[in-house]
Amino acid sequence: MKRLFLMAMIGVTLASACGKKGDPRAPEFVIPRTITNLSARSGAAGITLTWSRPTAYVDGSELKDLASFVIFRKEVSQSCPDCPVPYRQLTTVNVEDQEKFVKQKQYRFDDQEVRPKAIYRYRISSQLFDGSLSAPSNEVEIVRSEK
Repeated sequence: MKRLFLMAMIGVTLASACGKKGDPRAPEFVIPRTITNLSARSGAAGITLTWSRPTAYVDGSELKDLASFVIFRKEVSQSCPDCPVPYRQLTTVNVEDQEKFVKQKQYRFDDQEVRPKAIYRYRISSQLFDGSLSAPSNEVEIVRSEK
């Protein structure tokens, strides 16, 4: 009798633990909204990029699994500014506030590996823990000052 009761309890537990955490969503809706306020300025130490943290997925639901930001850069030729040059991944900025009560709203990255008078273009994508990336941010172009 105890054995039958135990088997019934296991069956009920397994049936109720299907793993469903919510209604399924299409993969294209579970990526972060695109960053639209990337900005750059040239200073003594290099080029400083700033942007705001996305707070929602493209479907409007709250963003909960932001892992990092991937920064892309390309150097534009001064002799041929319209020549196609691919973006290259420069670095990844990890989100360090995953378990904190107050989440960081603004981010900053200092690119110190730049040459004076060179023209650079940057864009950023948000990255989730599963590795998926948001669409690229707005593009910013800046000329490195001579400082």
